[in-house]
Amino acid sequence: MMIVRELWREAARFPAPLASSIGLLVLVSATHVAQAVAIALAMSAVLSGQGGDVLVALASIAGIALARLVLSLAQTAAAARLGGHVRQALRRRAMRAALVPARLHDTDTRDGSVRAALSDGIDGTDAYVSKYLPAVAQVALTCPLVVVALLVLSPWAGVCVGLGVVLALAGPVAWNRVSARRGVQHWDSYESLSADLLESLRGMATLRALGDVPGTRQRLHARSEALRRATERVMRASLAGTGITDFGVQAGVVAATLTALAHAATGVSPTLEVYAILLLASEAFRPVRDLSRHWHAGFLGLTAIPGLAALAAFTDPTPTTEDRRTERPAAAPDATELRVSGLTFRYPGMGRPVLDRLDLTARRGALSAVVGPSGAGKSTLFDLLLGFLKPEAGRIELDGRPVRDGDIAVVSQRPVLFAGTIRDNLAVTGTPAESELEDACRAAGIMAEIETFPHGLDTEVAEAGSSLSGGQRQRLALARALLARRPVLLVDEPTSALDTDRAADVTRTLHRVARDRIVIMISHRPETLADVAELVSLAAPPLDRSTP
Repeated sequence: MMIVRELWREAARFPAPLASSIGLLVLVSATHVAQAVAIALAMSAVLSGQGGDVLVALASIAGIALARLVLSLAQTAAAARLGGHVRQALRRRAMRAALVPARLHDTDTRDGSVRAALSDGIDGTDAYVSKYLPAVAQVALTCPLVVVALLVLSPWAGVCVGLGVVLALAGPVAWNRVSARRGVQHWDSYESLSADLLESLRGMATLRALGDVPGTRQRLHARSEALRRATERVMRASLAGTGITDFGVQAGVVAATLTALAHAATGVSPTLEVYAILLLASEAFRPVRDLSRHWHAGFLGLTAIPGLAALAAFTDPTPTTEDRRTERPAAAPDATELRVSGLTFRYPGMGRPVLDRLDLTARRGALSAVVGPSGAGKSTLFDLLLGFLKPEAGRIELDGRPVRDGDIAVVSQRPVLFAGTIRDNLAVTGTPAESELEDACRAAGIMAEIETFPHGLDTEVAEAGSSLSGGQRQRLALARALLARRPVLLVDEPTSALDTDRAADVTRTLHRVARDRIVIMISHRPETLADVAELVSLAAPPLDRSTP
């Protein structure tokens, strides 16, 4: 038995599904005990020739089996709700902690490791929360009651079964430290392989150009071998603990059986008590066997606990004064002016600033744009507006107040779309009404095309939006940003991958959206700059020859 305090605390946050899951599982266990007693009654009635009692016992067995089926279905549903609530809470807190400037700009954090923790790690906790945790409560409540019943029937049988239960539960505890240490090593190997694989896939074109595909293949093979060895070490430690559990179970059952046989060896015909001892001895260990099975099913999730803890998945952030200020509800898109004054920023180790005393004013009602060559600081400016970077000097104000986290929405150069429906991709910021979805799509200039799809908003989108054209992806991402109802919209190179006609469509859409909110666009294409109200041109800083 292994208690993971973090997951127990998470489950305790949802008392209703936790209590129903445990309660129903205990009732399921009670049906097994009741069925064992009914079978003992039936066997005793058969030997004594009491046909009426046999029929009653058989009817009871059938009724108990039906009740167990209903209870099992209800318990499975309650356990699934509990696991879902815990996974959702963990993922929400982990993502909130991961999507902060310090982590986003942390070069020591590998995307693949974070992805593994946020997906496989959190999903892996489900088996522990939904199955293992209720099974622990089932053992704690059911096993003592069955042992007491055996003590009443036969003190020797009760003592033997009780000792067997204690051995089956306490024996593997000695292996917990070994299992935990090897489990951490296993998860580290899993994270490293996931990170290497993701980075290799992202950079496949570069790897081919550099001719490093064979080297990458060798590195991935080495990572895979390390994961295989770590998995084998975990399995060996786990099998040792399982062997102790099985020994306790079998020893207890055999001892109880010998006690029953000793009773029968006296020459007295087997009685109800003898059958009850034989059947209840097995039922006393059923919860222990279930516990062991669920432990192995949920082991991967337990190995991810340190990684999830590092992502603050188990930590409720205590809002500071600044947090409370920035966590206010987003303003409706009615702000009139975003003003940047004297903005200066330099990266560590650079002698010259990337941005030096930059001034910019963007107003609602007309599109604004930032242009300049690569390295001029356009993306740095967006990072400063979003709060990902802190300026060395200068101010960023929206209608005379500091910009808050909920003020700005972003449409990136390559929008992130996932496998699911168009509705799913639009509703990531909440659960908007149908009319809100349609209004946002109409404002983004994509609604007419959605209406031509066979299933409208419920049309399936392929992974990364590959089933849509580049223009459709951009406008769908724009509609998603509009649903966030932020007063400022930043758009990064919206037409870079589009042909002339599609680029013109997106540009017209941005002008239309800019009528009722502040829109700032980064662009390299001259044709997109027509009718731009505020145009800021950034120059690449000269080479700093004073630094190495």
